[in-house]
Amino acid sequence: MMRNALAQTPERRRSPRETANVPCTVNWSGLYEFATIRNLSIYGAQLDGFEFPPAGTAVTIVVNRVEICASIIWADGETCGVLLAHDVDPAAFIRKHSIRPLGHEAPSMGTITQMNVLSAC
Repeated sequence: MMRNALAQTPERRRSPRETANVPCTVNWSGLYEFATIRNLSIYGAQLDGFEFPPAGTAVTIVVNRVEICASIIWADGETCGVLLAHDVDPAAFIRKHSIRPLGHEAPSMGTITQMNVLSAC
């Protein structure tokens, strides 16, 4: 009888991930592309948005004016995982850059119910 190997594989992550939707720019070898940080932990992140360079490539991730050095550790089409050069507190990073984690809606905007026409002078 064959067992499902994936069902018995222990979790390799050392820290929890914060789900996010953070626009960023990824720079490497004089090139750049726009991407989105989909999740973030103290040690790494998952990005998506373009055909990423291969594993082992050093990149700089830029959010607003904050630069984060990282290395691509896996790439699969338009998604990749990066190992951060320095640890980052994901919740604090998201909070500091005024970026809402997924699942949190923006407050509803007001509705215009009446308009007054001003006479011309």
